[in-house]
Amino acid sequence: MRKVTRNKAATVNPVPQPPHTTAEPVRPLVAWTPRRWPNFLKTPREEPPQITSSARGILLHTFRRNWKLMLVSTALMGVGAVAMALLPRAIGEAIDAGMSYGFSSNLLQPILTACFLLFLGAAGSLTEPVLIVLWLRGMWEPMRRLARTIFSRRTTAARDIPSGDIVAAATSDGEKIGRLIAFVPEALASLLALVVVSVLMIRVSAPLGIFVAIGLPLLMVGITFVIKPLQKKIAVQREEEGKLTTLASDAVVGLRILRGVGGEDTYNEKYCHQSELLMEAGIKVARLRAFLNAIQTAGPAIFTAVVVSGALVLTFEGKISPGDLFAFYGYTAFLALPVSALSNSIQTLTRGWVGAKKIARILATRPLVDDSTVRPGYDSHSEDPRYPHIDWAHTCLTDATSGVRVEGAKFTALVALNPAESTAIATRLTRVDDADTTYAGEVDLREIPVHEVREHIVLSGAIAELFTGTLRSGLMGPEAEDIQAREVPEQISDILAVDGHARALFQEEPGKRPADPLLTESLEIAQAGDVLTSVYGGLDGTISERGRSLSGGQRQRVALARALARRPDIAVFIEPTSAVDSHTESHIAHQLASARRGATTIVVTSSPLILDMSDEVVFIAKGKEVARGTHRELLGREDYKAVVQRGGENQNEEVVYANEEET
Repeated sequence: MRKVTRNKAATVNPVPQPPHTTAEPVRPLVAWTPRRWPNFLKTPREEPPQITSSARGILLHTFRRNWKLMLVSTALMGVGAVAMALLPRAIGEAIDAGMSYGFSSNLLQPILTACFLLFLGAAGSLTEPVLIVLWLRGMWEPMRRLARTIFSRRTTAARDIPSGDIVAAATSDGEKIGRLIAFVPEALASLLALVVVSVLMIRVSAPLGIFVAIGLPLLMVGITFVIKPLQKKIAVQREEEGKLTTLASDAVVGLRILRGVGGEDTYNEKYCHQSELLMEAGIKVARLRAFLNAIQTAGPAIFTAVVVSGALVLTFEGKISPGDLFAFYGYTAFLALPVSALSNSIQTLTRGWVGAKKIARILATRPLVDDSTVRPGYDSHSEDPRYPHIDWAHTCLTDATSGVRVEGAKFTALVALNPAESTAIATRLTRVDDADTTYAGEVDLREIPVHEVREHIVLSGAIAELFTGTLRSGLMGPEAEDIQAREVPEQISDILAVDGHARALFQEEPGKRPADPLLTESLEIAQAGDVLTSVYGGLDGTISERGRSLSGGQRQRVALARALARRPDIAVFIEPTSAVDSHTESHIAHQLASARRGATTIVVTSSPLILDMSDEVVFIAKGKEVARGTHRELLGREDYKAVVQRGGENQNEEVVYANEEET
């Protein structure tokens, strides 16, 4: 009989599989965080309060907002500092008791006292988290108000203050104010400890105590004479550093143009020269800083040597006990801490004051546009004849400075002998500065709320400014979804996957969100369909800072698509095709004219391809209108023909640059 064998694997019951469920994304573990934070540790969400635009007002406001925390931290640090100042005295008493009575119960009291003082000193060191909170809170409100001033409506800061100063104020000056606020408790506690130690030393030995009480202030005054020239040298170093940073940033932004004109060697010479100036300024600062550090280190050491030598003589003569000798040594060793803190207070106060002055200068700037001239109770939907109303779809715009009038519902091009003149006129028509007057029909635009003007008039400038985020949010502009506040683990998981590999910011999974027909159509009109394929994730792919991940032509076309996606009643484009080749420009000209047919469109250009598609061309010379008509009608003017031909030559040069960058 043949033995029949069975496949055991076939008889094993299959393991039941769990139903398919969508698992929550696993986030990398960063650290334990409490579920509820105290109020003073919570990130502020409300509108930042108004701050007086003066250095004194900024500092007083910051002190008033944080005086409770400052009082608590000063008390804790004061207790800790005084406890550590009294510790040498307790140890000295223990030494005297041991030498006089041996190992007996007389040692119990000084030892317990020393242990209690050590406990208080350790408790005082726990104020470090409070000081960190003070430092952060000292930065929060000035920096939030500064950011709100810079990033809200355009102010005179961009016109009157160098961009380097604005960047420095936003990145470092707020930190100096926070450091000043956090340093005040330490300075007060150090001053209190210095007074206590001086009194204790005078009680034991008047000559030595008076020597320390008088000598230390003199040492601090001497340090002040070094700090003042050091601050001047640091200011010079910062100025040279700012110039070098400006050179570097300008080179990064204009690298393509710099290569095109062959200016690399000239730029390298300037950069090397500025680097040498910065190095020389840094060496001068280093010399004074080394001398200051030497004084801060050697001064207390010299005092320690003098006081201990005098105490040894007094001990040998029997005027003070060995315990007092140890106490004097402990006092002088301890004095190094408050002396260093008090000497640094001058430097910290100076930096905080300078930082507050720079922030105050920016806060004192005024918005270029506001609603101060709008009549109270204005309502765009009201039929009250007292309030101005505009038919945005058909109104004409008039620039009062030049007298140029642009008809409504037409495609109008502005051409000038000097391109800056036509750019200035087009910009004024969008109300970027209330110092200029622009009329919509018979209504002064300053009588209309700014938000309503921005809703109906869109300006796309000559420089394509893109922001970090997804392509979708960049195209939606002001209508993009707000970035929601996230906790620290969520912020870390935005850039760090569970496996530890970095990933792109803001990027969503391809196809996670449906395509937006409006955005897609705007990209097609701007001939920017290649951006969708070149960016991983399409509309939900990531655009880096200032759009550096795109070429110059792509950035310009995305900016054009962003303006078109708003579907504004009035659109103003300044040189929208300066970075694209003639073939792409021809498609953009036809698509743009078709998409904006019947809507008010103003284009600043000298490209014949766009001019030929325009309903009307306004020719400008010396800031005034000198001719008006179609492109073919104006070709009879020699001056106009020269500008158009020059624009064609410039366009050919731009084509070369654009093709190189695309490659």
